[in-house]
Amino acid sequence: MNLKSIGAKILLTGCGLAVAVGSSYAQEKWGEGEIEKVEIEIVKEREVTVPKANRNFEKVPPRPVEPIKPQIVYDFKNLSFTTPEFNPAIRPLRLKAEPIQKIYGNYISAGFGNYISPFLDAYATTKRDKEKFYGIKLFHHSFGQGSVDKSNSAGGNTQLRLFGKAFGKQATVGGFLNYENMGTYFYGYTPGLDIDRSGIRQSYSIVSLGGDVANSTSGKFNYKLKGSFSYLGDHYDAKESEVALGFASDYELSKTSTIVLGSDYFLISRKDALVEAKPRHIFKVRGGYQFEAIEDLLVTIGANVVYENDTLGKNKSLHIYPDMKASYPLSESVEAYAVLTGDIDKVSLHSIAHENAWVNANIGIYNTNRSFEFLGGLKGKLGNKVAFGTGFSLANLNDFYFYQNDPVDRAKFITVFGDTKRTNLFAELSFSHAEIARILLRVDSYDYTSSQAWHRPKYRVSFNASYNLYSKIQFNADVIMQGGAKAFDIDTNTTKTLDAAMDLNLKASYFLSNQFSIFVKGSNLLNNQYQLYLNYPVRGLQVMGGITWVF
Repeated sequence: MNLKSIGAKILLTGCGLAVAVGSSYAQEKWGEGEIEKVEIEIVKEREVTVPKANRNFEKVPPRPVEPIKPQIVYDFKNLSFTTPEFNPAIRPLRLKAEPIQKIYGNYISAGFGNYISPFLDAYATTKRDKEKFYGIKLFHHSFGQGSVDKSNSAGGNTQLRLFGKAFGKQATVGGFLNYENMGTYFYGYTPGLDIDRSGIRQSYSIVSLGGDVANSTSGKFNYKLKGSFSYLGDHYDAKESEVALGFASDYELSKTSTIVLGSDYFLISRKDALVEAKPRHIFKVRGGYQFEAIEDLLVTIGANVVYENDTLGKNKSLHIYPDMKASYPLSESVEAYAVLTGDIDKVSLHSIAHENAWVNANIGIYNTNRSFEFLGGLKGKLGNKVAFGTGFSLANLNDFYFYQNDPVDRAKFITVFGDTKRTNLFAELSFSHAEIARILLRVDSYDYTSSQAWHRPKYRVSFNASYNLYSKIQFNADVIMQGGAKAFDIDTNTTKTLDAAMDLNLKASYFLSNQFSIFVKGSNLLNNQYQLYLNYPVRGLQVMGGITWVF
């Protein structure tokens, strides 16, 4: 605040006091409540002035520079610094390794049931060896009695198999040695006859060995070469030896095209009590070109060339068949396919004995000429757990064989050959839910143009199911139904349709631990003594109990 402002405030204060005094005097003179009109003039005449200050300051002169003695000299040198090596012992945090799950690759299952039926199934093999794999399998199941005259209808099967594989970087080599014995009796004789049991016995002993070699990892070129030898002898001095060689390969030209090439050779030599058949040869060469004709349409065009010397008196020994395949995805889960092919189907005493053990000695055995076969259908999935397939096939079969009761001995069968066309309609459905439940159902319908299609069923239904309850109880069920087969009854010289066959089998296993379980199995629970072959009723209700050890 300057002096002028102070002076003005003093003057205004003085004027204010004068006005207050004058007002008081006027009130006393004129009386209360009356104010005389007065004009007051304030005149500001005095000015307060302050002299200017002198602000001239004297500057400080700089000090004279004095030289530094001694003179400073800078010297820059490279500093070499080395440290000793330091290897810290780092110990990272490690998760606890999970224990390797134990593999139970060996097991023994044994049981016993009615009809005096011992059962044994044993298997042993190596574990966790990436270079080799070998093992042994033993199986035995026999019946001391059957459905006709007790021990006169006994039977059984025994198998012993040694096998192994060696895995190399380039190739995998495998081999096997197998022994099998099938025993039975010709119990289809006329009921009431006094039969010598030793005179109706039949058994087949088969010894076979073989090996194969294939590339270990899949690549552009894949191959597999295999060979085997098998010898069969029966109770009536029938002998048959069989040599088989096979080669299969494929070469990938591109992602959408592949060349397929393969070949098979069979040599069959048979000698029976009254017949010494000439050696039979079958030599096959098949090749094809697989490519993608249009987008997603996979096509294989090829041929199958077969030379054989078993033609039932026919002169033609060289056969050429088409071998064509096509597949097309109708959607992501459904695929349509079609096949047109043909081949010579090998028939031997080996295959017939496994199919019908009651054939007579010295029967005729010839290969079947499947001159034409067309197969088409659909296959796919319904979700992640259900798969299905359906379709049909039509085949022209020359020299196809059927079984007929021997006119001389009704307990034995002979083979009858003829030409026929076979139509097969089929459908299958499967369900799988982890390791808990599995179901498989298949239905087949057959039709033959030949009126003498003896012992060939018109339909067949198979059902398989398994269910694991809390990993403690395992249930298995099998149902097989077939019917419509015809047979020629030599006792009445008439054609007879065999009764429909239905076989229901159930098995329950209770796991005492991871290694031990007990089981109960029931076969033919409906107790139907049906006949798959005329005069040969099967055993009725069968019950078996046993134990299984896994180690």
